[in-house]
Amino acid sequence: MTLPENYTVIRRNVKHARLRVHEDGTVQLFVPSKFTDEEIAKVIEMKAQWIASKQQFFEQKEKILLRRNELLLLGNRYAYFYSAQYINKVVVNHESRTIQARRNLLDIHIQEKWLKDIASKYIHKRVNELSTALLLPYNKLYIRSQKRKWGNCSADKNISINWRIIKAPTFVIDYVITHELCHTVIMKHTVKFETLLNSHCPDYKQAYAWLEKYGNSL
Repeated sequence: MTLPENYTVIRRNVKHARLRVHEDGTVQLFVPSKFTDEEIAKVIEMKAQWIASKQQFFEQKEKILLRRNELLLLGNRYAYFYSAQYINKVVVNHESRTIQARRNLLDIHIQEKWLKDIASKYIHKRVNELSTALLLPYNKLYIRSQKRKWGNCSADKNISINWRIIKAPTFVIDYVITHELCHTVIMKHTVKFETLLNSHCPDYKQAYAWLEKYGNSL
């Protein structure tokens, strides 16, 4: 069976087939281990309209457009300028929204390495501040590269935050952190959880809306 290039079939020990469409338009089909090619083709055919609608939805989501020399940091565009004098450091000017460095931060791999370091320092500091202020203690904090989540909290109160959130505005970062800290008290997304989240983060709906609108740009 020949699948489209952006389709992936994953066989698992499950009872029913399940589809997932990602923001980049790729499609994952999780099927029982004994599923035949004919059964897979049938599922794809039956769900073709649904898949197309989800792909169209993601295509229409707004994107943050950056110029060739721009980086996204804390919800703002920063212009990068090469500077030979800054050999071992990166100078960020938040007033002029400029970044100067000898290293080429326009190279995606170098840029991601630098942003991950910035994210780790910023998020660790902010998690500790909010945890103390909100009286919501946690166990351990991890900075991850999750593909589909901005954050996660385990039953052991270990929190994971996606490093890419460092590109979002500070109120969005605070929402993601507060959301996971609230999970240290209530794991499931119940009415009580929403009430708790609202009490600690009154603008959480605006932050969630921002991520829904621009999250695929981060």
